[in-house]
Amino acid sequence: MSLPSGVVGQPALAFTTTALAEIMTACFEGYVIPQTVTGHGFNNRFRRESLDMDASRVFMDGPSPIAIVLVTRRGWTARIAAMGIVPAHRGRGLGRQALGEVVENLHRLGDRRLLLEVIETNDPAVRLYTSLGFIPRRRLVGYRRPARAEDAAAVSELVEVDPLVVARQVTEHGAQDLPWIMSPETLAAAAAPALAYSLSDRAFAIVEPAPQPGALALRTLVISGEARGHGLGRRMMSSLAARHPGQDIVISANFPEGLAADFLARAGFEKTPISQFEMERSLVS
Repeated sequence: MSLPSGVVGQPALAFTTTALAEIMTACFEGYVIPQTVTGHGFNNRFRRESLDMDASRVFMDGPSPIAIVLVTRRGWTARIAAMGIVPAHRGRGLGRQALGEVVENLHRLGDRRLLLEVIETNDPAVRLYTSLGFIPRRRLVGYRRPARAEDAAAVSELVEVDPLVVARQVTEHGAQDLPWIMSPETLAAAAAPALAYSLSDRAFAIVEPAPQPGALALRTLVISGEARGHGLGRRMMSSLAARHPGQDIVISANFPEGLAADFLARAGFEKTPISQFEMERSLVS
């Protein structure tokens, strides 16, 4: 699947983190969810996700970057972590050609499975990925718990712990086959400004400032198996809200639909409008 004349793909290794952030911002202009990315934000996000700078590509038309495909890799599985094209080059088949080059390279590297997430209402992208052999695995949704007054005494129940401790708890007690963003491998790479908490040494959570003002992102919540069914999850949510007063608690649209739905409703969460498909295709010939 050849690229247009004059367009070449370069490994992301050839660019600084700041340059990649600027390219990503330009390539997501006018998308369903536009993104303004800084070098710091780029590093903070993608180092957790196992970004492979050599497998990722920036596509150049002469001196100008016109598309970006970021690839994360773990074991035999690769993932398209981000893909965007500058507005002037959209609708010309470049997405198919760029992704085709990336997929061919992953074949050569020996990867066996390729994942991605796509916003459900982004019909052109869903059609592109479907035509390239991707199939939906599941629907991913987001939630928001509006800020509310909580008993300030609940703060005293929280103990700050190493995020790595929480990641290990998710490995032992969490749901199986979590999405890439929620996986223990991603959580294990969390660092400041992320904060991890324990409640009674049986409930664990990781939170950090959300991109939107006045919101706190909940990255994970896990209860030790023998302690479930005793209200620890809701106590954790109340304690987090008391520790971070005036902030909505949000879960990004990377959460499997149906997982812990009853608990989230009881804890005061409401589903948010954005949803995604997690899609996959085999890389085995």
